[in-house]
Amino acid sequence: MRDIRFIDKTFDSTQSLLYHLSIQISLDGFSFCILDIPKGKYILLRNHPIFLKRPRLLLNRLRDVIEEEELFNPEYKSIDIIYSTRKSTLVPEGMYSRGTAEKFFAFNHPLEKNFTIEKTHLHKAEAWSLYEIPVNFREFLLSRFPKATLRHHIYPIVESALKRNKSQTDRVEVHLNFFRHDFDLVVIEGPKLRLYNNFTYRDENDVLYYVMYIFEQLKLNPEKANVIISGYISRMAPHYHLLKKYIRKVSFAKLDTTYQYSYTFNEIPEHYYAPLLSLYRCE
Repeated sequence: MRDIRFIDKTFDSTQSLLYHLSIQISLDGFSFCILDIPKGKYILLRNHPIFLKRPRLLLNRLRDVIEEEELFNPEYKSIDIIYSTRKSTLVPEGMYSRGTAEKFFAFNHPLEKNFTIEKTHLHKAEAWSLYEIPVNFREFLLSRFPKATLRHHIYPIVESALKRNKSQTDRVEVHLNFFRHDFDLVVIEGPKLRLYNNFTYRDENDVLYYVMYIFEQLKLNPEKANVIISGYISRMAPHYHLLKKYIRKVSFAKLDTTYQYSYTFNEIPEHYYAPLLSLYRCE
């Protein structure tokens, strides 16, 4: 993703206590947007591209970016941060209790040295997402943004889909959220979360293999299921066109029409930042 700085003419830093700040952090980039709460309008979108291979490098790479960003100087009414990592585990509410995070996380991933486990409650999914984050980076974020709520990046994808589908008991959605080298796959059936997983890929054939494998395992109908794509993937990408050969309903994520969006956002496809721009709505 390229460097992005879209600022609506109505943005006024002196009115920041009327604004909500949403931040997304991944190995691909550091992005944030600002919502004018009274107007119900997103008025700013910013992306700093980064290209890292390991999460433990995040603090050194982003400390200066965050400290030097003038848009973080004002005080905001509320702040949400989503941290992107493929090392996570979903645990049903009924199975999770205090002190069990490390045990559940260890079923799928070894906890790296100098990392800690954070948890995000997925209210509508009735589950907890347990994920790892570097200790020093977590401490820096919560020190720099003491009012912020820190969550796993899957939170807005799952919660917004469940909120939208709460009365559509027969609708099946398969959400694919792309990063440079991996993608999330979320299966929603009506008001229920059926599956979440993350896969690494090299090319479009890897993507097709994993998607069709899940369709087969869950007995999903490629004629009826709705595949919805978000994240860093072009409309011209071979991944998209190959999926359309095997699945009838493949589309790109749309922004929530509850809100307005600055005219400056028109320069990029809306699905690129759909999860980030849906974060506030999930509250």
